[in-house]
Order: sequence, then C-alpha cells, then structure tokens
Amino acid sequence: MTRRRFMGERHRWWVLGVMTCASAMIAIDALVVLIALPTIQRSLDASTTAVQWIINAYLLSFACVSPLGGRIGDLFGYERAFRCGTLVFVVASTAAGLAQSEAWLIAARAAQGAGAAILRPASQVLIIKEFGRRERGRAMGISSSVSTLLYGTAPLIGGVLTTVFSWRAIFFVNPPLGLGALFLAHLLLESGPPPRERVDWSSAPLLIGGLVCLVLPVMQARYWGWSSPAVISLLATGAVLMTLLVLRERRQPDPLMHFELFAKREFAVGAAVISTVRFAFVGFAVFGVIWLQDVVGMSPFEAGLAVLPLTLPTVVCAPLGGRLYDLMGPRVPLGTGMVLCVAALLGAAVELRRGSYGWLVPFYCLMGIGMGLCVSPAWVTALNVTSKRMRGNAAGVLQTGREMSAALGLAVMGAIVSHLQGAHLSRILGRDGRVPAEGFDRVERSIGKAVAATQQGARLPAGIPADLVPALKASVTTAVSAAFYVGAAVMFTAAVATAFLPGKSEFSESGSGRDDPA
Repeated sequence: MTRRRFMGERHRWWVLGVMTCASAMIAIDALVVLIALPTIQRSLDASTTAVQWIINAYLLSFACVSPLGGRIGDLFGYERAFRCGTLVFVVASTAAGLAQSEAWLIAARAAQGAGAAILRPASQVLIIKEFGRRERGRAMGISSSVSTLLYGTAPLIGGVLTTVFSWRAIFFVNPPLGLGALFLAHLLLESGPPPRERVDWSSAPLLIGGLVCLVLPVMQARYWGWSSPAVISLLATGAVLMTLLVLRERRQPDPLMHFELFAKREFAVGAAVISTVRFAFVGFAVFGVIWLQDVVGMSPFEAGLAVLPLTLPTVVCAPLGGRLYDLMGPRVPLGTGMVLCVAALLGAAVELRRGSYGWLVPFYCLMGIGMGLCVSPAWVTALNVTSKRMRGNAAGVLQTGREMSAALGLAVMGAIVSHLQGAHLSRILGRDGRVPAEGFDRVERSIGKAVAATQQGARLPAGIPADLVPALKASVTTAVSAAFYVGAAVMFTAAVATAFLPGKSEFSESGSGRDDPA
C-alpha cells in the first residue's frame, strides 16, 4: 500500500501542512534576528560591521543560491531537495544558536540562507505538484497567509524569546520545526528515480559570481554610497558576468539556467508582480516604522505593533486571492491586488503630512489586502506555465528576483529618504544658525528622541531647539513621502502588465490537469 493510498484524500493537505511548516522557519528567521541584534552584539562583543553581516550573510546567500537550489530540485527530485534543504537549515540554525564568535554566527547565517534557498523552491513546487490547476491558488494562498502571519509577528516573537530566555532561543526554535517537517515528509513523500538530465554546472561560477556582484553593492549602497568605487565596480562586474552567463547558456543544449522562461507572458508578469510587491513592501514597512518613531514619537516596540495592520489583512486575504485565481484566472486577483497596493502607497504618501498614525492605518490595511490578493496568484501564474522538469529552476529564479528586489527597494528608497531628509535638515539648521554644522548629523539621528522628549516635557537631546521640532518632523515626512511615491511608481509598471494576463474565458479553456504543462 502506497503512502498516498494510506493517507487517502487528506494526503495533499498533509503535504501542504508540512511544506507550510518548513516555509514558516524561513519566514520567522528572516526578521526574528533583527530585534535581538543589540543583545547579540553585547554577548559576542561584535563590531558594527559584523552585526550588519549577521543579517546580510543570510540574505545574500538566500538570494544567490536560490537559482541553484531550484535546479537541484529539478535534477535530483523535489522530495530529496526538500529534505536536503531542511536538514541544512536545521543544522545551520543549531550552529547559530551555539555560536561563540561573530565569525561563527555569520558563517552559520550564510549556511541558513543556503538551506532556505534549496528548501523554499522545492516546497513550492511540491504544493503545485500535489494540487490540480483548479485548487493551486487556494493551496498557495493558505500557505502564503501562514507565512505572512509569522513574518509579520517575527519581531514580536524575537523580542519575547530574547527577553524571557536568550538571543540563542531565536535559533533553537527552528530545529523542532524542521525535524518535525522531516519526519512527516518521510511518511508522506515518496522519492522516485531522479531525472536523467545533463546540466551545464560549469556555468555555476558565472551565476554565483554575477549575483553576488549585483546583490552585494545594492545591499551596501546605503553605507558605501552609490557613487563609491566599490559599488560601481561591483555592479559593472556583475553586469559583465551575467551577460556572459546569458550568452553561454543560450548556446548550451543543457543549460544551468533556462532564460527562455521569461519568453512566456504569464511567467514574466508573475515575476514582475512578485518582485515589485517585494520592492515596495520592504520600504513601506521599514520607513513607515522610522516615520512612526521620528514623527509620531513611538518607541521601537510600539512602532512594531503599529505595523501589524500591514500584515494581518494579508493573512485573511491570501486564501481569498487564491480562490479568485481558481475561479477567474490570474487577471482579476493580480490586477485588483496591484491597484490596491499602488493606491495604498499613494494615499499614505499624501496623508503622512497629517502627522497622525490613525490616518496611516487604512492604507496599511489596504496594502495588506492588495498583497493578499496578488502574491500567491502571482506564484501560481508563473509556475503553472512552466514544464514539470523546469519548475524548480523557475521557483528559484522567482525567489532570487524577490530577494534582490527587497534589497534594491530598501537601498533605493533609503537613498531617497537619506538624501532628501539630509538636504532639508541642512537647509533648516543652516538658516536657523543655532546648531553648528558639525552637529547636523547628531541632530538627524536624534529626531525621534527629540519628538518623544517634547511629548514628555523632557529636555531635548543634541542641543535641538524646541521650536525647530515641527520643521524637523516635516523634513522626515517629506523624505518618506517621496520614497512612497517611488514605490508606487515601480508597482504601477507591474500593475499595467497584469492587463495582458488571461481572463476568465481564456483561463477556463486552459484545462485543469494536475501536472500540466508536462
């Protein structure tokens, strides 16, 4: 008796639960570390640069290994890739929890990213494989909603674990989840013989080198400066390596990367939606928190709670978006979701001038609803038109674009905020004359403390005159609003592209087989 027959019709839902459980580790780990960074720095006596790389090592490894991780699933079987990625992630998490030095922790974080890069594409392809075309949207929506919930509450989870136990506890959460997923995968998943396919592995150095040279300067641009020789030279090197990779792969009979995926309209639009949503969401969340602290005067913990309206609606609407996809095809949920996201960014950019959190809540909710409607349908749209033998590669490419867009969104929107805020502050303080020029940077770093002190009737820091606080708050608002406008413009390009996706009638004619296209 096969395992599928033993479990009966519930088998696919058990598989969905296991894949979601494993993906939950990645969702938690992406943000849970942030809240513990000050404690980690004190415990390991880590430098500021090392603290930055505790985050960057994970993100860089995740983004750059994802295409290879997806290809591993295509070649050796998605069940094997899922087990391998989960095991690597569990071992790396244990190593991170036991870290005794900054170098040890950074290496463990890089290994976590590599494990996630193998695990995540395999889990998504296994969900697609288990469900027919008419149910994939709902299944991906359920998985996405759980991951989003954990992603949104990860800073709170990290705060509780760090406060009650230790910063090491944030890493020791992963092994029980991962081992449980491995045990259930052993019961549920049957690994068939791996496909016999040659692959041009000699192109891997070009792929990894090109992605590192593109992702690293984007991540570091806020610290190195966009015009620095390091950023310019790395971007140029990355562009050359990726160009050589494309030229080489187009001549290979068995390429490492299938760039012809982007020739398919649905895949290209799905990738654009996934990437632009990530670009805008990260900036919207991060700089929204900064605005809440510097203008409204919230504490970091209060600001973390205040952004929950951005993620909780996604939890509710992700299954709805998947259901709409199953019933009406990709155009309606993707188009509606993207329009709502653009409207949320534009509305927030306009209403920030009121200086009140209450005016921001509706747009947080609108953004969460829009993301719920479009993100999981975008994944299903892109993977549905991909042949079975290339689905792992496709999922890896989508994941890499998603992570690169997150880094790019933070860097671009951060550069806008930094430039405009700095220019406004210099003009305000220079015209006032009471703060010397060498104190301008200290004033910029102390705006949030000054706002909180004003509300409490306490002494203002950094020698900031009390009558300048409204002007300083206005400079932050102007800069953050401009960043939101840029995020809206980027998302608008993908929103327009959704109009070219199949509608209900075209979708209905495409069939409902479980694994088509073959």
